[in-house]
Amino acid sequence: MNGSDEDACDGNAPAGTLDQERSATGDDAVDAALTRLETIDGAPLSQHVAVFDAVHAALQDRLADTEG
Repeated sequence: MNGSDEDACDGNAPAGTLDQERSATGDDAVDAALTRLETIDGAPLSQHVAVFDAVHAALQDRLADTEG
């Protein structure tokens, strides 16, 4: 792995690079959650927890749907 690949894997990708590289997953619920996560850029820090909670809940719901 080169340095940029390592940075992307550990969550330290340069700002703006994740939005450009992400493609649709083919699952509408997951895509919606990831789109919601993108709103965190430029949002006040005080709003980050609410966004993370909403994305986490949406992904948990989707996972529960696939499990049974």
